[in-house]
Amino acid sequence: MSRLRVGTRGSDLALWQTNWVCDRLRGTCQNLQIEQVIITTHGDIAADKSLGRDWPVGAFVSAIEKALLDERVDFAVHSYKDLQTAETAGLVIAATPPREVAHDVLLTRGATKLEELPAGARIGTGSPRRAAQLLLLGAFEIVLIRGNVPTRVAKIERENLDAVVLAAAGLKRLGIEYPHVVDLPIDQILPAPAQGALAVQARVDSEAARLTAVLDDPQTRRCVLAERTILRRIGAGCRTPVGALAQTTDDDVTLRARLFTDDYARFAEGTEIGRDPVAVGVALADRLLEELQ
Repeated sequence: MSRLRVGTRGSDLALWQTNWVCDRLRGTCQNLQIEQVIITTHGDIAADKSLGRDWPVGAFVSAIEKALLDERVDFAVHSYKDLQTAETAGLVIAATPPREVAHDVLLTRGATKLEELPAGARIGTGSPRRAAQLLLLGAFEIVLIRGNVPTRVAKIERENLDAVVLAAAGLKRLGIEYPHVVDLPIDQILPAPAQGALAVQARVDSEAARLTAVLDDPQTRRCVLAERTILRRIGAGCRTPVGALAQTTDDDVTLRARLFTDDYARFAEGTEIGRDPVAVGVALADRLLEELQ
């Protein structure tokens, strides 16, 4: 009988994602016991703080990675987009399971469409990427909000907002139903790199890495690799307004990205197609950076 300890944050979404991974892992390995270890991260402690320039790299994952390296847990489940772009020595992404939907949604106070929101409508988001793209679509007032998914949904009423923007994947995973939901097409609002994807992380050459590798979806891994290569190449942090989404067709990866200046005043966007996801990401990142020089 195998026994593994999984490290996870304690939010509703993090626990759902961890339970989803563990259920599938048990289905592939008979007599596997998994103990859940909840780990508090800096991002959980500072949940009411804005994502300023002093926000530490890996705020939602560093404490969990330390637990892995200290052998207090055997593997971890992360929202992939929370991971820093630099790989952590001694750790490996053992599996990238099939991705959930990647797009964003707008939760509105009343039944409406994005283009029907009036000038000055108050839209809540803590994401520079979302803010920059929304301001291309209308003269909205962007209201900084943070917190877990249920908290941000509640802020529509609590802070008198006209709408909030959330990842569709989070709502779907938690089964949250809201009366007025507008799907935001990716040609208007590109998602964050790796949005909707999960990362199963373990120590290099460990039993946990071997056991969890069965959950890997190669096409999702290729897409996420292309998207996160954009981040690495431009040296992006959590405050960089950049959206990216890759899709696979046969052997090719098609990557679309949009990069804004920090003040949102200018942006560059483009598409790159190729077989090597890293080469595709590097080529598109270089082109966008050159356009913004």
